[in-house]
Amino acid sequence: MKKLVVFAAALALLTGCAADSSSTGSSADSTATQPAQTTAAASVSSQTGNTESSIHADYPVYDSLQALQEKSDLILRCKFQKREETSFENSPYTRMTIQVQEAYKGDAKQGDTLTFLQLGTNEAEKNPVISDNYVAMKQNQEYVLFLTKSGEEYFMPSPAQSCYLWAEGDKALSPVLDSSVALSVKAEDLK
Repeated sequence: MKKLVVFAAALALLTGCAADSSSTGSSADSTATQPAQTTAAASVSSQTGNTESSIHADYPVYDSLQALQEKSDLILRCKFQKREETSFENSPYTRMTIQVQEAYKGDAKQGDTLTFLQLGTNEAEKNPVISDNYVAMKQNQEYVLFLTKSGEEYFMPSPAQSCYLWAEGDKALSPVLDSSVALSVKAEDLK
């Protein structure tokens, strides 16, 4: 019981800090890259003792591929390598490590290893913090990513629109998140 009270207090502090320190509008016209508002909830499993929390953030929705391309600092074809749980501005994040296969926009080069952050720790073995916009990536799978830079870190400006499975030729790329706001993207549109 004592652990639950301590966790609830920490979660309340986390929610307050995340809401105060993040800023973004809810439209594609916003220039900020962080979620406007985050909300959090927690529950404890009586069987495992693990705490499963959830966190939610609002992201901009871009009305066209061109609008997303303009907001992105990097557009890459990459291979996912690994993930690591971390914290950023008092919120739980996952640091994703990728290797660049091809850069369509930005200063990255083929072979570069880069990282980006995404809200949540959905794949954590213990005490995950679940984000409904978390993009699960498979090791050595190729993706197309749209990333923006905030300070020293890269983020997906709109997770539902920023990550696609790579496909050669004129086939439409499949969005990783099943979403009604995903854009129609083809490899040929990126060059």
